[in-house]
Amino acid sequence: MIKLKTLVIKISRRIIKNYVPREIIFCIDAIIAFISAQSAYFLVGSIQPVSLKILNLSFEFWTFWGIQLISFMIFKSYSGIIRYTGFRDAFRQIQTTSFTVILVLLINQFTITSLGKKIIYDGGAIIYGFIAFSLLYFFRIVVKRIYQAINANRSPIYAYVLGTELTDVAIAESLLSDPQKKFNLIGFITEYNKLKRNKIFTLPVKSIDQLEKASCRNKALIVSERRLKNITANNKQLIDSLLDLNLKIYKLPEIEDWDKESISAEIKQVKLEDLLHRSPIKLHDTELRKNYADRVIMVTGAAGTIGSDIVRQLIEYQPKTLLLVDQAETPLHEVELELNKDFPELDFRVIVADVTNQERVKSIYETYHPHVVFHGAAYKHVPMMEKNPSEALSVNVCGTKNVALLALQFNVEKFVFVSTDKAVNPTNIMGASKRAAEMLIQSLSQKEEVKTNFITTRFGNVLGSNGSVIPHFKKQIKNGGPITVTHQAITRYFMTIDEACQLVLEAGIMGKGGEIYVFDMGQPVKILDLAKKMIRLSGFIPEKEIEIKFSGLRPGEKLYEELLADKENTLQTYHEKILIAKSSYQFDSSNRILLNNLFEQIQNYEEERSLKTLKQLVPEYKKEKSSVKSEKAKAE
Repeated sequence: MIKLKTLVIKISRRIIKNYVPREIIFCIDAIIAFISAQSAYFLVGSIQPVSLKILNLSFEFWTFWGIQLISFMIFKSYSGIIRYTGFRDAFRQIQTTSFTVILVLLINQFTITSLGKKIIYDGGAIIYGFIAFSLLYFFRIVVKRIYQAINANRSPIYAYVLGTELTDVAIAESLLSDPQKKFNLIGFITEYNKLKRNKIFTLPVKSIDQLEKASCRNKALIVSERRLKNITANNKQLIDSLLDLNLKIYKLPEIEDWDKESISAEIKQVKLEDLLHRSPIKLHDTELRKNYADRVIMVTGAAGTIGSDIVRQLIEYQPKTLLLVDQAETPLHEVELELNKDFPELDFRVIVADVTNQERVKSIYETYHPHVVFHGAAYKHVPMMEKNPSEALSVNVCGTKNVALLALQFNVEKFVFVSTDKAVNPTNIMGASKRAAEMLIQSLSQKEEVKTNFITTRFGNVLGSNGSVIPHFKKQIKNGGPITVTHQAITRYFMTIDEACQLVLEAGIMGKGGEIYVFDMGQPVKILDLAKKMIRLSGFIPEKEIEIKFSGLRPGEKLYEELLADKENTLQTYHEKILIAKSSYQFDSSNRILLNNLFEQIQNYEEERSLKTLKQLVPEYKKEKSSVKSEKAKAE
């Protein structure tokens, strides 16, 4: 018996997941109209002094029924998806039945004059309208409820909607009628302590003060994307108050941007970057298209977070060919699968290559002759590179040299080097190696008769990038903690992946050669605050349910990052978020000798000599004292 019941449920779910053909819905509606018309004739006949007919199959009946079928076809009331029946469908049924009734009443006026009789008494036509509408709409509601019952979420998320404005009420209405029922709406939250109304849709409206006295554990808050952006820009305390209530926060795009049949499919959990307000980037699309359209563009490090997003954003500007270069085989394969699926008409090549292999890189230039190069290939993890300085120097310095010199040789129009804020007053090998690479790029731009525009872009941490603190914290929270923060005072600059890559593309078109572009990173963020917000976004209480531990600064790690060196100042550009770091560094013959010596020592794996040369080339490179202490403490 249990197996039979399970089988019936499985078959029902399979049937109900597919759309019922319109022809079948039309037939069902026709049957309902037939029953409604028979009922109307029966009720009219019951008060007439003639014999009562249970089934009326007169010419007048078939005419009446035929008019209703024509009305169905005119208004296409059978074309909607029944499981999503709502107000719009109800209005469509009113249209069809009202049209039929009015048309019959008009025809009655003609037939009574010419033939001396009516299709149906006027009162019967009106009675039919009420019966037909009720049965047609009732049928749709029943099917919708059955669909919801079969596909009901057995453990819905109990949720509030933030706000009581018309848009918020519309969100709530959509949630209440949502067939998936992923969220079970339990009320509204208002930002104001004085309530304008106590209930909407019979659901309570509560202030934050009222909720503070109640338990919101395992409950969610749904907020429109527009309201969320407004709050993060103007009222950050409200977000903190909501997070303090232990509510999981979900965002919903504006109604006009919905492209899915169920509102539940549109709702996404709020990420940390949604709470760190960043004003939208304004790009000069016309100039970007002029510089990148119909060009062969090479991106090194194309399998990485920044490289792959640069590739995605370049697609919009219709390049002739995209060259995706990386030595990481598996991530590069994943990018290839994504592009084949999402952009089947895109002309691109995936090239597995190591930028330290000069001959391999040269073969790419000879084969494809790129017009623009975005060089993002690098080793970036500070503690790992402290343990492997030779590899950091090999990839970050010699790899950059190979790609840049070949760009010069093959007359590449633009070469955009992706650097880091860790190159400013570096305290670690990774930062110092990137600073040396910056110097190399600047030195090449100073050569006479250089046709390539060499441009450097420098920015801080990118939220959610591979190996960054955000994914690391997510794993620790998933495992129940503790979250490890190196120091309670440590701060970092952050920007989103999209924002960083958009500014890289913009800087690429404004550069004339030799500039170091610094991006406006906003205000630095305390990593401890980030950790607490992530814990609350996951529905836990910091320190009580997820512990935060301080592990001490890692080798080469700074407390505070910088974007500009002490001897640098900035110049404005036409873009408010992009500044030029005007360096006073002069490249003389001794600097060029140091660079050449460094290249030779790196290639010969002379680690100690290369580190000494690096310190001479980058005199501001000094190991952080706190890092040294931390390293000694670990050793002890």
